[in-house]
Parts: sequence; C-alpha cells; structure tokens
Amino acid sequence: MSLVSTKHQVIEYVRKATKSINLDHLYVFTTMNISKTLSLSRSLTSQYLNELVKDEKVIKISSRPVYYFDRNELEKKYHVQLSQSDFLSLSELLQQLHGDSLQLQDFHKAIGDEGSLHYCISQIKSALLYPDGGLPVVLYGEKGCGKSYLVTLIYEFCVNHELLSKQAPFLKMKVLKNDVTESYRKELFGYYDEKEQRFRKGKLEEADGGILYIQDANHLNEDCQEKLAEFINYGKYTSLDDDSIVIESSARIILSSVEDPRETFTQSLLLTIPVICTIPTWLSRNEDERREFIIKFFKEEQERLDIPVYISEKMLLLLINYDFENNINELKKCIKTICANAYAERNEQDRLHACMYHLPIQLLNYLSIHKMDNEDDNMLRIDGMEKDGGSNKIMIMWEQFLVLYEHHKTCFKQFIDEGQKILRYYYDILIFQESYFDDRLSAIEKIVLDILAAVKNSRNLILPINCGYVLTRMILTSQRNNTNFKQWESDNKTAIKECLLSMKKNMQNEYILSELILKQIQTHLNIRLSDMNHIFLMMNINLYNKDIYAQDTIGVILSHGYSTASSIADAANSLLSTYIFEAIDMPLDTPIQEVSKKLNAFINENRHIKNIILLVDMGSLEEIGTVIADSVNVGVINNISTSLALNIGTKILQHYELEEILKVACIEAQCRYKVLSIAKKEKAIVFTNDAGMVVSEKLSRLFKDSLPRDIDLKMLEYDYEELVKNGSSDLIFKKYDVVLMIKPYNLKLQNVNCVTLEDIMNFKDIDKVNNILVPYLDEYEIEEFDQRLLKNFSMQSVMENLTILNASKLLDDVSDAITALQRIMKRKFQTKTIVGIYIHICFLVERLVTKTALENYNDLSGFIKHHQDFIEDVNRSFDTMLAHYHVSLPISEIAYLYEYIENDSMKGEGEDEF
Repeated sequence: MSLVSTKHQVIEYVRKATKSINLDHLYVFTTMNISKTLSLSRSLTSQYLNELVKDEKVIKISSRPVYYFDRNELEKKYHVQLSQSDFLSLSELLQQLHGDSLQLQDFHKAIGDEGSLHYCISQIKSALLYPDGGLPVVLYGEKGCGKSYLVTLIYEFCVNHELLSKQAPFLKMKVLKNDVTESYRKELFGYYDEKEQRFRKGKLEEADGGILYIQDANHLNEDCQEKLAEFINYGKYTSLDDDSIVIESSARIILSSVEDPRETFTQSLLLTIPVICTIPTWLSRNEDERREFIIKFFKEEQERLDIPVYISEKMLLLLINYDFENNINELKKCIKTICANAYAERNEQDRLHACMYHLPIQLLNYLSIHKMDNEDDNMLRIDGMEKDGGSNKIMIMWEQFLVLYEHHKTCFKQFIDEGQKILRYYYDILIFQESYFDDRLSAIEKIVLDILAAVKNSRNLILPINCGYVLTRMILTSQRNNTNFKQWESDNKTAIKECLLSMKKNMQNEYILSELILKQIQTHLNIRLSDMNHIFLMMNINLYNKDIYAQDTIGVILSHGYSTASSIADAANSLLSTYIFEAIDMPLDTPIQEVSKKLNAFINENRHIKNIILLVDMGSLEEIGTVIADSVNVGVINNISTSLALNIGTKILQHYELEEILKVACIEAQCRYKVLSIAKKEKAIVFTNDAGMVVSEKLSRLFKDSLPRDIDLKMLEYDYEELVKNGSSDLIFKKYDVVLMIKPYNLKLQNVNCVTLEDIMNFKDIDKVNNILVPYLDEYEIEEFDQRLLKNFSMQSVMENLTILNASKLLDDVSDAITALQRIMKRKFQTKTIVGIYIHICFLVERLVTKTALENYNDLSGFIKHHQDFIEDVNRSFDTMLAHYHVSLPISEIAYLYEYIENDSMKGEGEDEF
C-alpha cells in the first residue's frame, strides 16, 4: 500500500468520525483505535496524525489519551474558525467551538477568579452564605480596580444560589467626598418631607430583601456610620429626624472604600463588619490576567467597530507593564482612545491596525525616543490571542512527556528516546517560531547561560546554547502565565512526581547535575523552578552526554541541631559551585540508629558512590561509620566547620585518594582565637500595660497563640510603672535587645521600636510587627500570623480574654458611657485613640468590681483642684454603668482616664460640637 493512500485512509477515518462526533465515545479518536481499525502500526499512525496536525488539517487534544479531530468538519459543524491546532484539553476546544453558548456565571466571569482574586472571592462567598442574611462586606481598593463590577457579580451569585429572589432590588449609591449638604444622609436613611407631610423612604428601606451597595463609604460622616452600624447590628434603625420612627429592612450591605477602612471607619462600624476584602491594583495582578483584560477590552472595541483588530506586540507589552493611575478603568479608556485614533487613520477598510503611535498622549510621553524609532514590530490579530502561544506550546510539550511516561513505564529507555524526539521538535518552535518581546529576557538568559557554562566547565558536560535559550523562555513564560502553569501542575501533580522519581532512579547522575543547575538558577533569580523544569533538564543532559563522569567520592555532614549540617553543606556547595556535600541534621534527641538508617538510605539511592567522608561535630559520632553499609569506603573526620568542609571539598574535586584527603585536611586545619566584645544581648518582644502584669501576660499569650509555630524570639511581660519612671534607660533595655515593645497609647518612649495595643487591634502598623518576624517565619507563615492576629486581637476577643466580666455587655455599657461623656464635654475623641479609651475603661470597671482599683496618683490634690468639671462630667456619664456593677469611681481612676483623653491628638486642632 502506498504512503499517500495509507495517509489518505487516516485522514478519511478522522473526517468521517468527526462528522458524526459523539462526545460519549471519544475512544474512536485515539491513536490506538485508529491504528487498530485501519490495521496500521501505532507509530506510523501517530506519525501521520502529527503531520496532519502540522498541516493544520487535524485538531489535536494533548490529553491522556490524545484525541484527533478533522479541523474542517469541526469548523463547518460549529460555524467557527479555530485559531489553533493544538489544545491542552477537550474543554478548551469546546470553549472555542461553543463560544458564547458556554456562559460563565457570577464570580467565574471575573478575570483572576482562580488567581489574584481567589482569596477575595472566597471571603465574599463565606460572607454571603453566612446564616441569617449573611454578613456585610467591605471592598477596599484603589479607584478603578474593579470594585463596582465585583458587586454586580455578588448580586448575580446571590440570585443564582437562591439567596435572593430574581426580583430582589439591587440599589447603588455613591457618597461624594466634598458633599457639604450631606445629601447622602437623606438618600440613605430617608427623611420627613415637610412639604408633603410624609416620611420618604431611604435606600436602606428601598433595598429591603435585596442588596444596597454604598460606593466610597469612607466619605460618610461619623453620624451616618454610627447609624449604619446600628442597622447592621439590629436590622432596624431610628430615623435621624424623629426617634419615634423605626425603620426595618433585610437589605444586604456592601460597602466600598478607596481608603483603608481601618483608618476611616468608626470603631462601631468596624466592629459590625468582619469581612474586609482587598482588591488588587492593576500592576499587582498576574501578567496573564493583565493580558486577558487587554484582549477583552480590544475585543469589545472590535465588536463595536465591526472590523477585525490587529495590535502591535510591543504596545501589548507596554500596556501590560504600564502603571495606570486609575487601574483597569484607565486601561479601558486608553484602549478606546487607541482604537479611535487607529480608526480615524486607517488605510485598510477590512482591518484595523492599532500601533504604538495611536497611544494616548500621556503614554507617548512615557516612551523613550529609541523605542519610538524602532519600527520592527509584529501585529497580532486580537481573535487569535486567547492563549499565550509560548505558554501553550510549553504545556503541550510537558503534557506529551507525561503521556509518553504513562505509555512506556515498563520500558524506561523507550520513554527517554521518544521524549528526546519531542525535545528536538519543540526546540525549533520555542526558539524560532515564538516571539518574546520582554525586557527581562536578555537579563535572565545571561544568568542562565552563565550558570550552565560554569557547570559545563566544572563537570566536563556538553549542553548546547539552545538548552539555555529554551530554559530561559520556559522560566519567563511560566512567570508571565503563572496561574495557568500552577493549575496545570496541580492537576498533574501525581503524574509529575512519579515521572521524576522514575528518572531519578534510572538517571542518578543526570538528576544530581540538573538539581545543581536548578538550585543555582533559583538562588540567582529568586524563582522557584518546577519539577517539569527538572525533567526537561535531565532529558537534555542525557541527550548530549551519554557517558557522564560519575563522581565517586562525596562528603556527608552530620551535625546536632535542626539545620546546622544543612547550613554548612549549602555554604560549601555554593562556594565550590558544585554538589559535593549531603547534609543530615540531627535534633539532639535523635537516636544513632535513625542516623545510620538515613545514611544507608542515602547510599542505596546513590549506588555510584564508592567513597564517603563523614564530617561530624563531636566524637560520639565517629563510630557511626561502622554501622552503615559495607558497599562503600568510609572515612570520618570530626570538629566540622565550613572552612574544613571547603578544604575537603576542594580535595575531592582534585581527585585526592580518600586517606590522603583526611590526612592532609587534619594537618591543614588550624584553630585561631581572638577576644571579641561581650556576648550579644538576646532579642525580645516586650509587653506592658497600665492595667497590670496580669493583663500584660494575657496579651503575650494572645500574641504567642497567633504565631503559626514557636520561634527563637523571647516574649517578656514588664512592669508599666517601671517604664514610666525610667523610660528608655530602664534596666530591661540593658539586659535585652528589645526589637519591639507592645504598649498602651499613653506611654511615650524615645528610641524604642513600639506598637500600641490600639494599633494592633486596628491592624495598623502591622508591617512593623511583620518586619521583626521576617528572620523567623517565611512569607506564608507571616500571612497566617496576620490572619490569626486579626482574629485574636479583635475588640471582642481581647475583652473576652483579658477580662472576667461579660465582654459583650461590658462593651455596650462602655460605649454608652463614652458617648455620654463626649456629649457632655462637647468634644469628639479621635478614632485612633478611642480604642485605647475603650480598653482602659473596661479594665477600670473590672478593677472596681474586683476591688483592685488604682489608689495612687501623683499630685491627686492638684488634679482635684484643677479638673473639678471633668470629675463631675465623668461621674454623670458613668452613672448608669456604675450603678449596674454596684461600684463607685475613685478620683485616682478618673485622673488616669483624664490622661488618656488629654493625650488625644485632636486637642488644640479644633473640637467638634455635638
């Protein structure tokens, strides 16, 4: 049978099968079924099919198993023009075939729903699904970052999940920053119309049974915020005009703010809103998300103009990386301007070319002259930009590696041979057919090539320069499209691990060398490289180096401590620019049998090793060599240090004999001494509070409970009065290196890194706390700490943990007393200090109830003489609360309260009248 007729049989089979496609019987589109039906060899069938894919006659789905469809039949059946021939999954193909018929719902419409918005959306869902009408939500983010669009998706989610009826109201109101008439007050809560002699509904009442979105709620005045807090707490509120009018509503409340609500909302309102979602800015989104926004907005303009749009590739890169002041909204306006300029100047009637010179004036000014002069640019059709080309090709290559591994598990050599054919095929595509207009490319490429060159020279390897080029593009593309890559790796995690372990078992030298290269790239670029990069490198090393020199001598460092051995090994390997030392860390209670077990496991995994030099930290480990496998020669040297490891590592690289290495290293090892300054002081975080040591101890416990694990940083409680008396010269600062002090607002200390308890409860200055923890916790642990801290140091939590009284009742009583005091004094306390006043009064009430009131106060008689009015104001304000707890208020306690109010920073800046 001729080649042409056989190939024709294959295409005819695929065409007929596609014409009567049934998604429930996809096996008919597999290589195995096609070869079996046509009585052809599987390899020949695969060859023909891939040639037809390359000729764009057949569509390929690179899943497991791989499927093949006739392109022309699919396009006729679904009335579409497919933009590519390779698809990663069947769902991706169906998305193109069905287009708008596969409608996404609610939050799935948001770009970044599985990326930068994932945590935010999960917070919102938790709030919406909360029993009894859900919880209010604050969307906090810069202007134009997509808050309003997210609110429309919130409403759609509620309707889709039957949290609201389809007829439920969805109302919006915007609070203007400089609204001196405060018209939003009437708009929100309603008012009595004197002219018509009736009460007019506000938005809160009109939104009953639906959603009310208050945009820029940070501009609400304090009275409105307090009234809103009242509504959220009780589901009703009294009219601002007439206390006898009570309005009820079941409206769900969504607020947005361009300023941090912890700074601009009143404490009462903050206490009612547990969910604050931070919406990312334009540049803080992933690159693939930014690219998706650009494509979306250009497509909208294309549909409006009814003409195919082509855009400059360099302009695409500029838009992706430009810092738009008003974020996504400004990007959308920018793209509209680009298309308008291009439409006005178009030369061709059947297409629109959007070029660099069509940019708005502010972006043109941003460009440098040399970029404007360079006319060498590619034009991309917007319809063909659904997926990043390089990303798609790399994932197809990776997917094919895994498919091969599945098919050839029992014949590893065949897997490697077929895998290297895939490698050569995609080399050409990734280097010559894909464009990479990215300023980072040359910089990353230089680093990668330098690392490969160093390893090649030290290990006498052959690695072509193309390997460095492809690896650089893989790194860059995976960073630009990290959401897609992470999702693919997560979906295939088990298969990837299994493939890598099999390669490690069968290609030990390639594994060690590739691990060395990847670790150095990771160190220089601070980028975590995936297991698929490891597989790719091992394939390359094996392809070009059939007889790799096997290093037969290696050092193993054994040391007591959780990371001592690892630290020495990493330092020595880095300085020697090669992998010489393996580390085994030994916690102090590790039995010798466990250590020998780890050593034997290492030897079994590295059977090419003939000599092992054990570097140990004390004499008790010197005999461990006698209880490990007898398949290797073992030498032991004690008193390990980094300098000794470097000495031995150098001699291993110079191929000294085992005994010679040990003998010369002992002779050359010398100890030196020098008397340095006294020992450094131990670092500590200090907790102090004017309510006493018991409260300080409880605060310390709450802080420790917020940590994800124990850290090597001392937590101390310290006497408040001593610090008031001695200030920064107190003995605590001589004994300890106080890296942070958590103190009450009214304690002033010079040259001490401090955070007030009030600021922690407001989640303000949290960066000060996080910076102290950076040496002890990684970024994920710090994020976990912040979440626990936010929970543990809420007003309710602090009161429940620090007082013996009913926290909820106590907070209500204190709130009433403080409100009365402000009204009597005709003065408004500043929001940032009112938290401290709450805490102080709660502790004050507890001291009175437990009969432990503060009796001593410096110059009490002077205070009574000069502040009689304040004493009377406090007694009047606290009258109801004191009666409830059956206590009276000593003058000394009133004096301490006066200090809090006197320290309020609003003093002297004009006081608000009630």
